[in-house]
Amino acid sequence: MKNMADDITGLPGKEREAKTENGFSEERAPIIEVGREPEVAPETGVEKLEKEQHVLPAPVLDDQTGEVLVSPPAPVAPEIILPLTTEEYQMGLEAKIEDSLRWLAEWSKRLIKLLGGKVGFVEKHTG
Repeated sequence: MKNMADDITGLPGKEREAKTENGFSEERAPIIEVGREPEVAPETGVEKLEKEQHVLPAPVLDDQTGEVLVSPPAPVAPEIILPLTTEEYQMGLEAKIEDSLRWLAEWSKRLIKLLGGKVGFVEKHTG
């Protein structure tokens, strides 16, 4: 019959206890590898297709009637309205670097450079 300690460590009693120079015994425990990432199954072709976005090159037509069943989505170019008026924008660019208005103005300046005419300022703050 096995000892309860043998079940925990997996080692027989004599190997579990080793005598040291002082005559004291120390208990040995098995080394367990920690921090190893679990194995991940490779993706199948179906999973890759589900993750990718596909755009139809042409509308899908019904073979018999010629009716359009599915059409590709029309691209949408949204206009971005910044939460600043033009006066606040100019004040922000002249503000100290520690002010949050300066950082908002700098970010707005970056958006204007990147997106050009798609960016606009708010007319007047409400509230």
